[in-house]
Amino acid sequence: MDRKEKNSDNKISSEVSITKFVGGIFIICFIILFVYGGKHLLNPNTFPIKYVKVEGSFKHLSQVELKKNVTSNIDGGFFNINVDEIRLALLSMPWVREVIVKRAWPDSLKVIVYEQIPSARWGNLGLLNQSGVFFSPSNITIQDNLPLLFGPTNSEVRLLEQYRAMQKKLQSLPFRLNISSVTLNDRRAWFFDLENGIRVKIGRYAFDDRLDRFLKFIPTLIPDRINEIESIDLRYTNGLSVLWKNNFNISSN
Repeated sequence: MDRKEKNSDNKISSEVSITKFVGGIFIICFIILFVYGGKHLLNPNTFPIKYVKVEGSFKHLSQVELKKNVTSNIDGGFFNINVDEIRLALLSMPWVREVIVKRAWPDSLKVIVYEQIPSARWGNLGLLNQSGVFFSPSNITIQDNLPLLFGPTNSEVRLLEQYRAMQKKLQSLPFRLNISSVTLNDRRAWFFDLENGIRVKIGRYAFDDRLDRFLKFIPTLIPDRINEIESIDLRYTNGLSVLWKNNFNISSN
């Protein structure tokens, strides 16, 4: 190898070393900036949350109280705020069904709250929403217009679905009858009360057949006489019995 070629190789080697050195410095600087920048962005004082907007249609919830709940649970800036913690805090409020929390650049939170819509009262314990999920607000007494359901633990959805099915069938009658309460007792026997005070006993078996029997029988009575009935017992193979408020009992087969 002549001197010219050797000098050329040394030059190339030197350029490669310089390139590696500069590249290494660049990587180190990038890592330092990344770490420092990350710490800076995660600092609660960097891009602090200044504005909170709560959206939703509310009947039982207060927008002021919801916003106060959100504000009290803000513990970070835009990049490190725990939105799950805020969501869970709102979900702990009895009338809150679902919550969506979104960041809005650079200093805001948008909170969408969905309120519980009660469909029935669950005994004296609380309410059921439209999906049959139990919740327990403090002011249950203001919901007296809702049907009253009684049943074993974990039968909430079944009771609500059964109430809706029965109420729908009652709409086929030539006059108006509404159910005020439905009960499934510990023996798994069914009975329900109408708004006019009549108790209808279905029992443990043949629920649909017995309810259909009730629907065929009721129109045979003059509406005025319906209000004279104390209870109707459908716990028979083919017939029923009627107890009148004057304690007179009749049976039909």
